[in-house]
Amino acid sequence: MDRDDQANPHVLARVVNQGDVFWIEPDPSRGSVPGVAHPHVVVQDDVFNHSRIGTVVVCALSSNPARAGEPGNVALEAGEGGLAKRSVVVVSQVSSLYKARLGEHIGVLSPQRVAQILAGMRFLQASFFDRR
Repeated sequence: MDRDDQANPHVLARVVNQGDVFWIEPDPSRGSVPGVAHPHVVVQDDVFNHSRIGTVVVCALSSNPARAGEPGNVALEAGEGGLAKRSVVVVSQVSSLYKARLGEHIGVLSPQRVAQILAGMRFLQASFFDRR
């Protein structure tokens, strides 16, 4: 691997799967995201995850149980996906980032939970287009 390859995030991209949960450090260039590391779940389909694409689409998780009452969000019990405490997938906090930014792998959510998350995202997306 030459020097240019080391700087290219596409070359060093890791293989991830939909439903994987990772720690992600905040991006200082984005002011509206939390300022400390938070777990995120991979929502991007494995067709893309297993391709040469060096980016991945994720949803942020929160440990604030009040977020579970927000439309589309999905509550997770402690232990699910390797999470130490109860968490909530915040479907409105979607990010695309280089796979190289993925931190420690925490665990994997069940296919049923991933389906709930994707349904919440579809609900959110539909709200943009279903204006009366």
